[in-house]
Amino acid sequence: MPAQPPAATPPAPGGIRGYGLRTFSSLRIPDFRVLWLGNVGTMLGQWVQVAAQGFLVYDLSKSPFQVGAVGFARGIASVAFSPFAGIITDRFSRRSVLMVMTSLSAMIAAVLAALIIADLIEVWMLYPISIAEGLTDAINQPARQVMVYDVVGEEELANAVAVNSLGGNTMRIVGPSLAGALIGGVGIEAAFILQAVAYGVSVFFTSRIKTRGIPTSKSTSSVLAGLADGLSYARTNRDVLLLVVMAGLPSLLVYPYVQYIPVFAEDVLHVGSVGFGFLASAVGYGSVIGALIAANLTRLTKRGQILVWTTFVYMALVTAFAVSNMFALSFALLVVAGIANSIYLMFNQVMVQLIVHDEYRGRVMSLYVMVSGITPFSALLMGALIDLFGAQVTVACFTGLASAIVLVIGITSRRLREI
Repeated sequence: MPAQPPAATPPAPGGIRGYGLRTFSSLRIPDFRVLWLGNVGTMLGQWVQVAAQGFLVYDLSKSPFQVGAVGFARGIASVAFSPFAGIITDRFSRRSVLMVMTSLSAMIAAVLAALIIADLIEVWMLYPISIAEGLTDAINQPARQVMVYDVVGEEELANAVAVNSLGGNTMRIVGPSLAGALIGGVGIEAAFILQAVAYGVSVFFTSRIKTRGIPTSKSTSSVLAGLADGLSYARTNRDVLLLVVMAGLPSLLVYPYVQYIPVFAEDVLHVGSVGFGFLASAVGYGSVIGALIAANLTRLTKRGQILVWTTFVYMALVTAFAVSNMFALSFALLVVAGIANSIYLMFNQVMVQLIVHDEYRGRVMSLYVMVSGITPFSALLMGALIDLFGAQVTVACFTGLASAIVLVIGITSRRLREI
């Protein structure tokens, strides 16, 4: 059973202290505090890995295609295994699953660091390593999201998701910065050592959680039957299906633009590597601000309306970024887009977790992670079209189409607006 938050919460004082207590109210729950620290460690390791592995692939191969292909291999593994990950999340102690998967991630990072130190690393080795990382991520991510619900319950779920997002978005800024500093000052191997250490710290804090996160009912059906049952539940439950679609649209049509920010920096805005750094971090800064805002929106009703409009605003702002030819405007648009995206993600995750039945929670969140992980596939198509038509036209068409679809869903789906 999930740990329940305190039955009565005294009113928060005013001023900055009161704001802090409201914003981080879920951290008063002991199990969530250690879970959050473990999640921050995991996110630090993941963002260090994203930056360092891309650098390593390019340093070894001098091929942008190889950089994309290694990321694509990881994406395929994650998407393909996500539905089966839900079975694991619904059948075993979530705390144990997190500890095992995060330990495996730490071992993978340590092996990669050892290969670099021994001067044995070759590009081909990064493909099976990326596939292994994709498999561990496929299990780790939904289990961590469900574990948030397990330790805080319904009352503090919205705030906990926002605070969790705040930690992740902060690591999105800190991780690549630390990786770059270590690569330049020590060597590429130091970044992967940091990744392994961050995962080890995550395992330690996860082990301190008292809530085991054991599913309320354990299925005795076969793995395939359990998988089919979960997919059938998501397909026939209209509310869940709508929210999964709302999660998948940005992944399919919007998020791929991030990989092509270097193209905008170089060919559209002509700001070089320094400008690219600002553009690449803009959404991260906005996401931190958005998470702080979202943490104070936990008592709002009509979450579906907020979800629709923040999703639409996010997509429309990215469309505006795509057609902008002014660096300052482009940077500002991405910052505000990050704010809207952070609020949208919080409401989407909270609504899914509140609607889904306990026995299907892991499988539905695995499906949620799966549709959120289709970005590498559409990124390949976006890249091919950019070669033909240019970055501005291609990205504007993708994100403009996504904006139109969300607008139609928001106008026509009364049910979504009333959730």
